[in-house]
Amino acid sequence: MWVVIGEQRGLSADTGERPAQFEHMAGVTRQSPGFVRGWWGADDTDPEVMHVLVMLDSRENAQALKQMVEQNVTGVRLRIMEVGVEVPEAG
Repeated sequence: MWVVIGEQRGLSADTGERPAQFEHMAGVTRQSPGFVRGWWGADDTDPEVMHVLVMLDSRENAQALKQMVEQNVTGVRLRIMEVGVEVPEAG
């Protein structure tokens, strides 16, 4: 598995608007080939910064998502990480 890790400024200061922003991004990202799961949320110390984690099934699909976002979104910082170890949920 591979994870695209993102950080972007421009999150609405109005917390009531954030779910719609996240849902829009999630809707677009879900259509990416190899999409497995994703998480979107506001930074705890800077509420205008958003963090994103998107898991994909291959490096190629992660690179394709990263390239698509970089071509269409300004001010975003993206990294790709290979998942080396997966720890199951505490039970």
